[in-house]
Amino acid sequence: MGRPFRVSIPQTSRSIYHFRWRLVIILLIMALFQQQHFFFVNRQSLAAKYAATNFHEDAHPVIASAQNEATHLRDELIASRESWKVLGEGWEGKVYTIEDSVIKTFTPGRSPFRNCAPAGMSERWPTEIDASLRFGGRDVDLHEGNAANSTLEGFLPVKAYFKAPASPSTTPEWHLVTPLLKGGNLNTLAKRLVEDPNAMTFREVDMRYRPVFERLLSNMQRLHQKGYCHDDIKPGNIFVKDDTHWMIGDLGNLRHVAHPYHSSRIWKDNDQLEDCRANDAMRALKSYVQFVKMSASNKDDFNAEFFEGREPISRLFWRTSIDAPPRMSAAELRGRSIIEHPGRARVYEIEDDVLRHRRPSSLLALFSRRRALQDAVDHAIETRMGEKLARWWAMVYVFGVPVTESCGA
Repeated sequence: MGRPFRVSIPQTSRSIYHFRWRLVIILLIMALFQQQHFFFVNRQSLAAKYAATNFHEDAHPVIASAQNEATHLRDELIASRESWKVLGEGWEGKVYTIEDSVIKTFTPGRSPFRNCAPAGMSERWPTEIDASLRFGGRDVDLHEGNAANSTLEGFLPVKAYFKAPASPSTTPEWHLVTPLLKGGNLNTLAKRLVEDPNAMTFREVDMRYRPVFERLLSNMQRLHQKGYCHDDIKPGNIFVKDDTHWMIGDLGNLRHVAHPYHSSRIWKDNDQLEDCRANDAMRALKSYVQFVKMSASNKDDFNAEFFEGREPISRLFWRTSIDAPPRMSAAELRGRSIIEHPGRARVYEIEDDVLRHRRPSSLLALFSRRRALQDAVDHAIETRMGEKLARWWAMVYVFGVPVTESCGA
């Protein structure tokens, strides 16, 4: 038999082959370490976000009595469940309306309940119920003029709260009942205004509603003085009682000033200001600017002027944006708004040095096209707060949202 045929691989080729495999293994190990790093960082960030809000016990005057006093309304609502009309549905649960009430349900297993329920119950309940009772009070207090809490008129009050199943075979859900405000929120008000045959220009909208915005800031300042931040100010969470009074609602994200969420990765990745009170104020201003733009009949004119900084509303926005990071309070913003009120501030012909420093002269050239300019304005005034990426890296779909605290019996 002849000798077997063998292929001789040069030493250099073998070295390159082994080097490539070693490089692949090293890269895989590095990728694993990076994934683990992102996993733990984002788990910690989510744990911070869903940590409980520390409420002062001395600000707990209505929670204990509200449940007992609203028993009759609760029984009526449960008995008429088939008449509830679905108003909306979100991640936390559903929102219904019936007659003059709004009923918000909180589905278990969605977003974790951050706070422990009162009266020694060994379970969690939605922070929104606790916060709404403290800052909105009971609806009966407002009707009877018994507003012991100075913030009552600025926040959506509570008619009732209870825990009940949607059907005999389902898990009980927490329900929060609040008054139905016919004016809706800033989004619905803006839609009505822009669809009106006599729709206003953005200057007219600003002129009409600037005092209402300033009143809203006064209510927000009271919240901050008590040591809390709303953390989710946006047009959909500002409700319209009437043409002269807007109310702050949806307090599910309310947290104390020193809450760990305010220094978390999620907070920073969403470009929120370090001081949550300044952040609330800036988000309130962005919400108001959004409202003015949505309500205006001349949106293109608003977009074109926004970066020029000549109108009172755009000057107020850019000046506040510059000064907000160190410490911008709601009271300071209200003072600036009064100075830059559309009824008394003049329209500037040329932007000042502050605005020129904020906005390069070539900016308008970059956004000369209509669509690009609109996108630029929307980006500047957006109030987005997302955590999808954090949930993905933290593998929430496998391990759930981390919750560390326990509620004792």
